[in-house]
Amino acid sequence: MLGDYGTSAAYHDVALHGMPGYGRGGGGEFRGGGRGGDFRGSGRRGGRGRGDFDDRPPPSIGPDREAPLGSAARPGQQVSLQTSGESTVTVERAYAGFPTALQAYGNLPRPKRPGFGKVAHRTLQLLANHFPVVCRLKQTFHYDVAIAPERRIPAETETMPESTQKQKAPRAPPKPLTPELARRVIAALAEKESWPKAWAFDGRKSIYTAKSFLPQTETEYKVEATDGDSPRVRLFTVTLKWVQTVDITTLNEYISGHIGQDMPQDALQALDVALKQTISYRDEVKTFARAIFWRDPTKVWLGYQQSLRPSHAGLTLNVDMAATAFLEPQPVIEFLQKAVGLRSPQEFAHLTPLQHRKATKAITGIRIEVRLGGAFKRKHKVKGLMDKGAGELVFYNEQEGKDMTVAAYYEQRYHVKLKFPEVPCINVGTPTKPVWLPPELCWIVEGQRRLKLDEWQTAEMIKTAAQRPQERKDYIQKCIRDFAHLPNDPVVEAFKLTLDPNLLKVTGRQLPPPELQYSRNRQPVKVAPQPDRGSWDMRDVKFYRPGEIKSFAVAVFCSQRGAGGPIEDPASLQNFMRDLLRGCNKAGIATPITSPVPESIIVWHNPHANFPGDTVAAAYDAAKQHYRQAPDIIFVILPERAQTEVYKAVKRASDSHLGVPSQCFNPKNAGICTPPRRGRDQYVGNVVMKINAKVKGINAILISRPVQWMKEPFMVLGADVTHPVGFNPSSPSVAAVVGSLDSYLSCFGAQILLQGHRVELLLNLKDAVKNLLMLFHKTNGVKPKRIIMYRDGVSEGQYPQVQRHEIPQMVEAICELDKTEPGDCRIPVTYIVASKGHHTRLFPATPRDGDKNGNVFPGTVVDKGVVHPIEYDFFLNSHASIQGTSRPAHYHVLLDQNELGPDALQNFTYDMSYLFCRCTRSVSVVPPAYYAHLAAFRGRILVSESLSDTESSVSTASVGPLNVEFAQTHQNLLNRMFYV
Repeated sequence: MLGDYGTSAAYHDVALHGMPGYGRGGGGEFRGGGRGGDFRGSGRRGGRGRGDFDDRPPPSIGPDREAPLGSAARPGQQVSLQTSGESTVTVERAYAGFPTALQAYGNLPRPKRPGFGKVAHRTLQLLANHFPVVCRLKQTFHYDVAIAPERRIPAETETMPESTQKQKAPRAPPKPLTPELARRVIAALAEKESWPKAWAFDGRKSIYTAKSFLPQTETEYKVEATDGDSPRVRLFTVTLKWVQTVDITTLNEYISGHIGQDMPQDALQALDVALKQTISYRDEVKTFARAIFWRDPTKVWLGYQQSLRPSHAGLTLNVDMAATAFLEPQPVIEFLQKAVGLRSPQEFAHLTPLQHRKATKAITGIRIEVRLGGAFKRKHKVKGLMDKGAGELVFYNEQEGKDMTVAAYYEQRYHVKLKFPEVPCINVGTPTKPVWLPPELCWIVEGQRRLKLDEWQTAEMIKTAAQRPQERKDYIQKCIRDFAHLPNDPVVEAFKLTLDPNLLKVTGRQLPPPELQYSRNRQPVKVAPQPDRGSWDMRDVKFYRPGEIKSFAVAVFCSQRGAGGPIEDPASLQNFMRDLLRGCNKAGIATPITSPVPESIIVWHNPHANFPGDTVAAAYDAAKQHYRQAPDIIFVILPERAQTEVYKAVKRASDSHLGVPSQCFNPKNAGICTPPRRGRDQYVGNVVMKINAKVKGINAILISRPVQWMKEPFMVLGADVTHPVGFNPSSPSVAAVVGSLDSYLSCFGAQILLQGHRVELLLNLKDAVKNLLMLFHKTNGVKPKRIIMYRDGVSEGQYPQVQRHEIPQMVEAICELDKTEPGDCRIPVTYIVASKGHHTRLFPATPRDGDKNGNVFPGTVVDKGVVHPIEYDFFLNSHASIQGTSRPAHYHVLLDQNELGPDALQNFTYDMSYLFCRCTRSVSVVPPAYYAHLAAFRGRILVSESLSDTESSVSTASVGPLNVEFAQTHQNLLNRMFYV
């Protein structure tokens, strides 16, 4: 598919052989034998740039110059990162600061669909989890809702602790009501005022009515409602204010293309709320955003999500199964024990700093209730975990006029003698005004989603959610007919909505798979993947261009005799390394030895003397001394336990300080701490593919297809942002942008950026694109003639912001390097959002239209029916699902200056899914987006909220008001796929 470029033979061959960096490699911190902490530096000199791009990197950040927002600082540089709430203002300011020509790119209308694809291996009849909806209502009435609590009315049987009954100073304005409480208040108001069943409330600020029965003047109501599970009744003031009359007919006009590009969101919102109204008020359900869950005592709750969508087939209701993990109601002390892995509460007296951090992360942000007897249970949100227990924490008791411990206070005040005063107290106050509670008196409040899952919890979640296609399809239809009762819903009828209870029929096409090229005896060998399985076999062939390992070392974190206890078989390490090196040789990768591995390049970690980073640095030195050159890769055997912390420390050492890729191995899979498992050969084979990519090899290439525009240099970019898990607003988000460096799309350089907490937009995309363009030019001697970006992680609601902020940044980067004005940009850009965060599922209508598991075939593409009614998008199921129901990727084109037709874009995207370097299967999303996802996660490893007790001091960038350290990617790895 990828033809020769003609203008530069180097474009094909230079990319994987000694790609130089920018100027002098490493800078002061990493030059020569310079030391940073306990590590040894290993800087390299970069090569000189050539051609008409300016090869210099962006201006360095001096001591008096602040780093650009979203970028990584140099070591010691303070960077101010914004939160997601502030980023919207930043986007608008940045947009206003763009020259007029750049602003024009942000205002371009999204491309309309240029047609429908025709290329097909076969035509398929499919079903989608969309239900056709017809609306005969012409208008609805929108009211703004404001709910304010007036006062509390205690129940007759309610008992409250003495301290809560005292007069207190006026407090700050009350926080917004939860959606559940707000719905309860509005339901009480509707009953009191005898409203007809022709209204719908979104749980926040809006009421929609199908009839004009509410006053159009601002009206205030008083209403009483119960406050959750508590018996108390509260008085609320509800203010209704008419906003507008919403024209529903504009939806049909938009779908048919009779009005402009902007979707009538207010009309869609009104009908969407009406379709959720009745089910949201049922006692047995709990709602989160668009999802509805059945209350269940188990850890995983099942439910469904629904959303009304305009589509090529008209209005449809998208319904999909939802599953989420909820925290079990349990004593907080038990929850903390499980989080840290302790057998008894007494062990809290000897917590390590790492264990304390794990416990703090686990409990922070969770709602708890204090149980001191009586019906009243005070609820709080945990703000942190103290480092001392109730038996040691001392405060000044004003009533007693003396200092006393928390344990003594509870014994004196509530006659409760604590059983475990050594367990650290939780703080439900603020850092400056803490409120300490003993965990043994607290319980986890029911109905809270668990945001971070451990290995076992993740497995349980997957097991519950991974339903086979037929089971999922039946469940979805059951949700509509039996649970939500939408066909007979009185509110739905009042809004004149008619729902077809049958899944939408759509026509799909299976694209033909590409042919791949490997090698055998230095001759090209063609491999044809199986169309219905999306997989192929590498037996009897070698990589298209194997990499070479001239120097390596092994760092071992498993227990060794005399250093933490014996392993089962000391020879097992040599046995595994023998199999690994044979696997490399079999695939074509040259190694300096086969077996046994010399003891001089095996470094055993001593946990009592060294940090993990020191052990990796020692392995680096051992290889350099043994082979007289720096290692090409360091092999790392992880410990049996605490793998995550050691893995992070290893990657910070290899990726940031040493500038050498590392490959980690799970000792159980490698058979080092236990007898070898069945399938170790397959495990080795899979790892060898990653190793080849890390040592500049090419696993396979696509055999050329005659696409004219690919006969000249082009570059494919991918971008993604990962967000921190948990509630800490000071934790940054991490973004990554990757770019192809050769015509085979086999090597992608990466730029990793820090962003403010949960900021999705790429705030410093311009510099990342500039760096990648310079690297492309330095590698190939030519600049790309076309650029295609696959942007992951963007929701539909963020499309306008991406257009206004990210696309102009890309154009600005190109023009600055090309020395042209924005209006004369000579490199066309195609900008595509690649998403798997949607809820559309495709099912074969008949057994012959799907695979043996009941899923659609790899290569199934749909660009009719469930797609956007006007704009250029398509669904592509490029992979064979291993378990559960496959989820197609959704590709939406926001800019298409390359004018890629449906067949060209769909086939190009599908073909690339066969080039992912970690497996011999097509993958579910296009590899550039996948690589960006992996690079962003690697960047998150390089970010540390505080140095853990598994790390020594590394040369890092300190990130301003956030309590984080960022270990930047080493210069040597900017053109290497170290992150895979």
